[in-house]
Amino acid sequence: MFLPGWRERAWQRLGEGLDLLVIGGGITGAGILHDATLRGLTVGLVERGDFGCGTSSRSSKLIHGGLRYLRKMQLGITRTACRERDLLALSSPHLVWPVRFLYPSYEDDATPGWQVDLGLAMYDHLTPVRHRHEKVDARETAALVPALARPGLEFGLLYDDAVADDARLVVAVVTAGVLAGGVAVSYAQVEGLVRDRDGEVAGAVIRDLESGATKEVRANVVVNATGVWGDEVRAMGGATKPRLRPSRGSHLLFPRHRLPLGVAVTALSPDDGRPVFSVPHPEGTLVGTTDLFHTGPLDDPRPSAEEADYLLRFAQHVFPAARLRAEDVSGAFAGVRPVLSSHAETPSGASREEAVWVEQGLVSTAGGKLTTFRATAEKVVNTAAKLLPDEVQDRLGPPQTAGVGLPWRGDPTELRRGLRAIGAGDEVAQGLARRLGALALPAAAANPEAVRPVAEGLDLCGAELLWQLRFGGVVHLEDLLLRRVRLGMWQPRLCLEIAPSLRPLLRRAAGWTVSRWNSEMKRLERAVANWLPLEAK
Repeated sequence: MFLPGWRERAWQRLGEGLDLLVIGGGITGAGILHDATLRGLTVGLVERGDFGCGTSSRSSKLIHGGLRYLRKMQLGITRTACRERDLLALSSPHLVWPVRFLYPSYEDDATPGWQVDLGLAMYDHLTPVRHRHEKVDARETAALVPALARPGLEFGLLYDDAVADDARLVVAVVTAGVLAGGVAVSYAQVEGLVRDRDGEVAGAVIRDLESGATKEVRANVVVNATGVWGDEVRAMGGATKPRLRPSRGSHLLFPRHRLPLGVAVTALSPDDGRPVFSVPHPEGTLVGTTDLFHTGPLDDPRPSAEEADYLLRFAQHVFPAARLRAEDVSGAFAGVRPVLSSHAETPSGASREEAVWVEQGLVSTAGGKLTTFRATAEKVVNTAAKLLPDEVQDRLGPPQTAGVGLPWRGDPTELRRGLRAIGAGDEVAQGLARRLGALALPAAAANPEAVRPVAEGLDLCGAELLWQLRFGGVVHLEDLLLRRVRLGMWQPRLCLEIAPSLRPLLRRAAGWTVSRWNSEMKRLERAVANWLPLEAK
């Protein structure tokens, strides 16, 4: 929870000196903030945009072991990812929830079904929490997904993985770090790195993008956790050789009624035999992803027309009974992954294992996955700890995040019951409980007259918007509608349509003038345009 005035207080604390300064407020930086703060370090995090506004809010939303890595016998990352998936699902079920996946096997598949069956047997045994995949016949497979293609269907394989709202997960981890005593500031950009007498990185010059003020922030260790922008920060430290070769993953979004799925589906693309996911969420169905080397700007990436066609052909091929058309796509987005440069000819051939290294006192990390953020953060803090002064190392505690759940866990059934008692309908109660966890009840109780949906068919109410605006670390309207509640992601057209009607509710609560509201609307329109289907942009 970010209390009113949080940015001003955090900005002040940054100038008091830190053990660790983390640059980058995506999932990796958030994890480092949480891990290092729990170990007793004084930690500050700066992010040049909103928390999680880059790759960490543009992922496939999967918390998974990475079944495809087994094909390349990358057992290390698969084992770590499976362990982290189960740990997150057990410790923070309000943020990460299990989903049953179906793999339909066809006679002419490039990868025979028996090979996938064998891989899933390995997948089952890669964590202490044992899973058991299941083989079902063609009739049961078709019954599970009525829209599924039937010709050549041999059998289906059911297995366990998990999903999350990635942007919400980032904010939860940042919040956990702040509650533990850390400092986090969004819209704070690094202008340059500060060096000590020996030429080692010892801090950074930070500009508050909201006020324009600058501050020199001193730290015993600086960590570069900026993902695909990592080489830019390394260049500030004097590095000349890039270490990243970013890859792009694109996704299409469909309304639930156009592609209703009771289970997630992993199937092979008819174009190249790559596995592609179709994952049901409460807000809609996500289809992805592609995997191409990315060239061009790193900010606000967009799917190419070829990628959109590729994913639509997949959905039409695997779910012919749904009769999907381009007009059915409600949203499209791309994320750029911080893949380490290698000799791989394709991004799929490159390892997704994280790397941590030190250059002139600057600790950098890249690679890794959303799923493994906690393990990556632990490794980064272990590396940074070796650079700390002896007296700081002496008070450094052991890693603790493996045994600490993320904030605001609550029982969904009890939360929904309490929300209905306040006056929320079933849909709104479910949305509030899913997005706010245990904070849903105080959010609704603070504004019981605003628990009605803001538009027909939405599970979003004014009470939640007001709570997120006041306590969710929101600086701009796009933070609220695009990442805290994801309306701009799942239904970008509707987001732009109803945003003006929210002015009476939000403007005064935020303390924005009419001029500020108008500029926020323009900013929102630019941001949401990057999530519209390609033909609608």
